[in-house]
Amino acid sequence: MINKHCPICGEVKYRVVYKSNLPEDHGQVNYDGRKNPDNYHYEMVRCSRCGLLFASSIYDDELVEKLYENSDFTYDTEVKGLKQTYQNCLDKAHKYFDKRGSILDIGCGNGFMLEVALSCGWSNVIGIEPSKLAVEKAKPNLRKKIIQKIFNKNDFTNGSIDLVFCAMVLEHLSDINDFLQGVFNILKPGGILLAITHDESHFLSKILKNKHPIINDEHVYVFSSKTIQNIFQKNNFIIRETNKLNNIYTVKYWLTMIPLFKGFINFIIKKLVKVRLLDISIGLKAGNIFIIAQKPY
Repeated sequence: MINKHCPICGEVKYRVVYKSNLPEDHGQVNYDGRKNPDNYHYEMVRCSRCGLLFASSIYDDELVEKLYENSDFTYDTEVKGLKQTYQNCLDKAHKYFDKRGSILDIGCGNGFMLEVALSCGWSNVIGIEPSKLAVEKAKPNLRKKIIQKIFNKNDFTNGSIDLVFCAMVLEHLSDINDFLQGVFNILKPGGILLAITHDESHFLSKILKNKHPIINDEHVYVFSSKTIQNIFQKNNFIIRETNKLNNIYTVKYWLTMIPLFKGFINFIIKKLVKVRLLDISIGLKAGNIFIIAQKPY
């Protein structure tokens, strides 16, 4: 385990919000994307100075990299809604920087967002994805554009990328400041970082507490609109927009992500199968935020 301190203000004083609940056997740890809630999580603490919710200690980088490499891409049926959700955010980013040259998607899964970027007129699309199985599930024309590994800023020339996109990545990083500085360096002057992450301040987070899927063993930080802006500004980004995200998922996905009343939820799912309602897509602002930040010219 690696001990952590607040990445925003460096404060070492904090109070424990949720005690650690990790499996004893690492073989039980599941890092699949959008997995069903399993209630495993680190000890989550709140910084006494800036209020960030973060893990006081985390698995070391070697174990984490192995877990992500062996994880699976299990949400194929949700790609249609995700494409629409993320394209809506990309369209907003285009307002601040419309040059459509090189776009890098960090944590790209099977590359579906690369497909969206190509349809939006981006000429050079690149993906980074640590999961072998996710890359194997990419379409052949997209697979050759994906680098199968953890993001490393040294793999890219400084000032070479117009826009970096990352969805549900920031909360997983062992060193978010190193990541943001790396992205800052590889962006061209005026380049955009478009990120999507969980929202700790959403009312469902406050109701469900550590039963909420955003408190799990993959998440090192859980941000609010305030704390996400703070850490971006610390790393010299100009904040252009921060807002609640309208997520588009199927009815079945929304139901399976509810961490309570599993017996009743399974009963509802069986009923909805009969009337073919599970595959209907619904957009909800259910606890995610997006941020558009720019590197100064």
